[in-house]
Amino acid sequence: MDPLESERHEAIRIMAAAVAEDRLPIRQLESRLALVRQAPNRATLEAIVADLAPSGECALPLGVARTSTDPAALAPVEPAEVLRISTVLSSSKRAGSWTVPLRLEIRGLIGDLTVDLRDAIFCSDVLDIDLDLLLGNLVIIVPAGAQVENEAEERWSSTSHSTRSARGAGPIGLLIRLTGRVRWSNVEIKEKRRTGEKPPSRLKRLLGGA
Repeated sequence: MDPLESERHEAIRIMAAAVAEDRLPIRQLESRLALVRQAPNRATLEAIVADLAPSGECALPLGVARTSTDPAALAPVEPAEVLRISTVLSSSKRAGSWTVPLRLEIRGLIGDLTVDLRDAIFCSDVLDIDLDLLLGNLVIIVPAGAQVENEAEERWSSTSHSTRSARGAGPIGLLIRLTGRVRWSNVEIKEKRRTGEKPPSRLKRLLGGA
């Protein structure tokens, strides 16, 4: 018997409702169904449907203590070891409050992919992201103050790192390491504050506050 059977059914119900409400394209439903069937634990299932919950509501009550509405205060019981996000000849976006695994595998072939980590729930102070991009465009939005180390092998590609939206933010103790291969592709790394978080005033920046 599958110990996650009820959680998988709930995840499928959420995806079906999102399709009916035009919040999830049908072309993405099939790939997400495959991820749901292969999910090894509850944290992974929650991550798959985290962006489909209506604003202000939880995606799945899967082992996450949600006594606070502040994403920074949410802590999963167990993180997924690996989560793969893929796009082929299409565009895809992962955003909102979702549980980040210990390792992300991003695969892109002739497509556009955005991974927004600003409001995500981190289970470790180090996140490894393995890239395999060919003729694609990838945007990774990281929380303001995160440290990013790009060790990916790049060939005929371009990479940019923008911190304009994170001015005045201090270090938050999060390290994001990029590895893998990037070929004939474009990678944009953008530091941004959490949704709704206002930048410090000019006076506060002059005084050294974040």
